Amino acid sequence: MVKKSSKLLLSRRETLRLIGAAGASALFGQGYERIPALRLAGALKSIAPAGLFPGLIRPALFAPSPLRTTKAVETLACVVRPALTEGPYFVDEMLNRSDIRSDPTTNAVKDGVPLRLKFNVSQVSGDACVPLSGALVDIWHCDALGIYSDVSAGMGNPDTRGQKFLRGYQVTDSNGAVEFTTIYPGYYVGRTVHIHFKIRLFSGSQKTYEFTSQLFMDDTLTDQVFTQAPYNTKSARGTRNSNDGIYNGGGSQLLLSMTRDGQGYAASFDIGLSGLPTTVAAVSTVSAASYATDGMAKEEIAALFGVGLADGTIPAETRPLPTTLGGVEVHVRDAAGTDRTAPLFMVSPTQINFQIPEGTSTGNAVIYVVRNSTTIGQGTATIGTVAPGLFAADANGRGVPAAVALRQKADGSQSYEPVAQLNQTTNLYEPVPLDLSVTADQLFLVGFGTGFRYYSALSAAACTIGGTTAEVLFMGVQSDYAGLDQVNIRLPASLAGRGDVDVNFSVDGKTANTVTINIK
Repeated sequence: MVKKSSKLLLSRRETLRLIGAAGASALFGQGYERIPALRLAGALKSIAPAGLFPGLIRPALFAPSPLRTTKAVETLACVVRPALTEGPYFVDEMLNRSDIRSDPTTNAVKDGVPLRLKFNVSQVSGDACVPLSGALVDIWHCDALGIYSDVSAGMGNPDTRGQKFLRGYQVTDSNGAVEFTTIYPGYYVGRTVHIHFKIRLFSGSQKTYEFTSQLFMDDTLTDQVFTQAPYNTKSARGTRNSNDGIYNGGGSQLLLSMTRDGQGYAASFDIGLSGLPTTVAAVSTVSAASYATDGMAKEEIAALFGVGLADGTIPAETRPLPTTLGGVEVHVRDAAGTDRTAPLFMVSPTQINFQIPEGTSTGNAVIYVVRNSTTIGQGTATIGTVAPGLFAADANGRGVPAAVALRQKADGSQSYEPVAQLNQTTNLYEPVPLDLSVTADQLFLVGFGTGFRYYSALSAAACTIGGTTAEVLFMGVQSDYAGLDQVNIRLPASLAGRGDVDVNFSVDGKTANTVTINIK
């Protein structure tokens, strides 16, 4: 058992000052025990002069990132397309999925030539277009034999109630994009080949905008596709684009340009929308630790960026965290359609730090900001099981980590050492060299992060430091802050003398941001 000297005990106030209220509960290897949070930084005070190692976690949570600025949205080319009739076959199934070929009840997949369809949705703003995030894009169409799902019998369509094939929606990401996997549609009497789509915006559960239209295919390509099974089991179609009344209402601007894609086709469709609610602006959500944009995890600490989010910077001062600060709330509507208010660490005019609420389902989520009961910003994020990120001392997702080192000597005694020190000239943190020259000592890196508490197994974690494999001894919840996680890593003695080395950490195949330490 690791010895725990009473000399290492600190008051909670001292611990919070030294590690920014992060605390920790350490677990080091086989047969070692969990070290209480109030003892983690116990020896730090005797190693570093007062004020040399101020809070490393707290600034990342309760203040806007000093090195993070909101990026201007790049303008995109977009085209305002005409709206066309919805038709009789729209059913608001609320099936959040990208592959719409199957019936979710039976998992039976509709036969047909594969089609990968991407939408790039923009908002027309003056003479420019900006990506529209957080919009729900629905598509629905008939199968290769001209049959729609989940409608009663009539107009040549059999009774397919309860079936949900070839229907689904996706939520546009920060680039205004969604992508579907489907099949090339067939035809039914009286219509040319087409795909229906609908784009909607919501403020909470209230719909604030809707655009509905249809997409069309080149007749020459359709003729080629229809020579294949199962399309060729039907008689030749009588309605083509040229004699379809709906197509003639503007379909030439809605014609898909197809390219070969494996055994099927792919198409990308750009559309610009006008008349959108002026009160809803695009916001982007990233990991508050890594600032990665490739997805979030359940209960992760997140940073949301936008403009006009709050009147000033207001940090949370109570525990548990509040869900309202300065009249501002963040809502997360998950893939199952459940809407939850998020715990807030801080709100400011351009940044809000919050936790993905407990119970949020995995999948695409809509994240929106409500200020004084009005939705002012909306975006999306993909919620997964893990999305690891490590906090950096400079609260910017890179450089020296927000971490401490634990040294264990041969006699079992422990001492704690800072990993970072503040450069008073640059006001940035620099790595403190860690000494691995004493081969009888063991040195452990105790890092703080978020997004990996729901890892599948400890063996699913991997770490290299300076390209050398390092053993991950513990991962888990660090309970001093909502959403805060901790990882403990044994520093290999072979790293001695290497200088600055990168720490690369991954969990369940998901890679965290790279941080850097220094080895003397």
